[in-house]
Amino acid sequence: MSESIEPVILAVDHVSVMVADVAAARTFYRDVLGFPEVTRPDLGFPGAWLRVTDGVDLHLLQLPNPDPVDGRPLHGGRDRHIALRVESTAPFVARLDALDWPHTRSKSGRDAVFFRDPDGNAWELVSRPS
Repeated sequence: MSESIEPVILAVDHVSVMVADVAAARTFYRDVLGFPEVTRPDLGFPGAWLRVTDGVDLHLLQLPNPDPVDGRPLHGGRDRHIALRVESTAPFVARLDALDWPHTRSKSGRDAVFFRDPDGNAWELVSRPS
């Protein structure tokens, strides 16, 4: 009789988002979120891999986007989104403000900010008290 092995999820490895212009997206993620670029293999289409945090990457895929960019809710919390825990939202809000980039605060009262990248992908940055 064989032993059953329970499935175990260890962590998020990477997140992929569709982009229309990988160079513009790379600049946005570097300048707003501070993600450094990491080596990406040749996958036969344009893209870039960026480091979000130790062990977690963001994959930018320059491929046709099946989702509409226009007509999405202004507040990213009312749409599918990627949430990153941060120490403080203030420095990111300062960067978004400096770029005159649209963003909204969480409707829940949490210290969280929502914004979209140039391709309409929604992001949340949330600071949780320890």
